[in-house]
Amino acid sequence: MCTDTDSQDRVSDDEQDQQDGTILDDGGIDTDERAGRSQGIDPDAEPDEDTKHEMEEERERRLDPDNRPDTAEVDNTQRDFDVERGMFTDAEEYDESQPPPYPKDTDDAEG
Repeated sequence: MCTDTDSQDRVSDDEQDQQDGTILDDGGIDTDERAGRSQGIDPDAEPDEDTKHEMEEERERRLDPDNRPDTAEVDNTQRDFDVERGMFTDAEEYDESQPPPYPKDTDDAEG
């Protein structure tokens, strides 16, 4: 059974959060650190040149095919694929002047 004293001792979650402060006050980690909102950084502001450079290096490192996991899916929708040669037209080995390495399938034409 709940008494008036019990209900007075209860504090709502919002009130408790206000009393406790933030996780950063206790030496915690800002889980939204990229946006930096809790540190007063404007997420819509243009990053400085050093940050842009770091972001570009990180992007290049992540997109490097040597760093790609074996099971990663790759979006090739923006690339052109030459069906006769069996490769993308932007591949280093691609040479349009060379004949296709695979013979044309004549079975489809007969049937």
